[in-house]
Amino acid sequence: MRQRIYSLDALRGFSLFGIILMNIVGFTHDTFHLDPFIMFQHGWNRVLYSIDVLFIKQSFYPIFAFLFGYGLTMMKESADRRGDDFRPIIIRRLLALFVFGMLHGMFIFSGDILQTYALVMLFGAPLLFVDKVFSVMTSIILLCYYVMNHIVPFVINGLQLPRYDYIVTDVQRAEQVMHIFNSRDGSEIIALNMHHFFQFFFVTDLEGLFFRLTSLLPLMLMGSYARRSGWFEAIAQQSRYNRAAFLLLVTGLALKSLPLIFYARYSADAVGGYIGGVLVAAGYMLLIIRLSEHASFRNLTQPVSLLGRMSFTTYILQSVLMFMITYGFSLYGKLNLAATYAIAVLIYGLLVLTALIYFKRFEQGPLEYVWRKITYLK
Repeated sequence: MRQRIYSLDALRGFSLFGIILMNIVGFTHDTFHLDPFIMFQHGWNRVLYSIDVLFIKQSFYPIFAFLFGYGLTMMKESADRRGDDFRPIIIRRLLALFVFGMLHGMFIFSGDILQTYALVMLFGAPLLFVDKVFSVMTSIILLCYYVMNHIVPFVINGLQLPRYDYIVTDVQRAEQVMHIFNSRDGSEIIALNMHHFFQFFFVTDLEGLFFRLTSLLPLMLMGSYARRSGWFEAIAQQSRYNRAAFLLLVTGLALKSLPLIFYARYSADAVGGYIGGVLVAAGYMLLIIRLSEHASFRNLTQPVSLLGRMSFTTYILQSVLMFMITYGFSLYGKLNLAATYAIAVLIYGLLVLTALIYFKRFEQGPLEYVWRKITYLK
């Protein structure tokens, strides 16, 4: 049990490192109006962005989505053992997460994912109460729908009209954005951040909602199925999953290399980003679960696992620190990728040190504590 829980915390802590490496690029550069493949096409920027595309981009949010479903199922099992009705518990938990995510997205980082996770699971929660086979079949159907309706059309259009298979850039708008984010005017910075949040990340219509339901809910339901089927225990005990992890990583990385081979092609990025990203994420999960069986790995990664125990707090703190550094020092659009990633590593290291000190006195993160109080009303 301790090893299984350790692997969950290690996965969360590991994912937080990938998430800050991914988020800091969007935090410090205008990826809304400029194509990052073009922005980072020269010298070390190209090398580092290629590494980002292969190993980081879209390969960490699937882990969090998976663990989100896994964690909610653990909570349901605990409520069932106590004889409690889980429905009001999960509704309070998701509504609280939605509010936290809205505040985070509007005032700190427009790319917030918390409110999206909460909204998606509010619709998907009934599937936690049905037979696990029906639940996982639903996730497969939703995943197939997403691929057929949001990836295949891009590939067909890209093959038929290759000259239009690139992200449209708006240099003039990007210059305006950079001016505002470097102005140190708090009201203007927050106003623009809110605009980006509601324009690019908040669900405003049924089409946007269904897009998120078909892309994210399958991953959450897979996490729920993993819990109900004892996947983590089986993976930890059977060495054949070493080969599975290797195959997933090789296949996923091959798909994620497509936008580097067919440079900056949107259709290639769509295939590599989602399908390849999910496969690489699955490979990462299998690898960490297997490695968590070894005492040497647990000793080495124990500080990272502590960070995973307060993943909610860490996710918000990462954004707060990126906000302070980027806008406080007027760095938006001015950094190369080496400096960008150096800041991310510095922030992550600082948070690991904070977790080491914090858990000498406390048993859970501060936001986790508040979230739990709202969830259980006690």
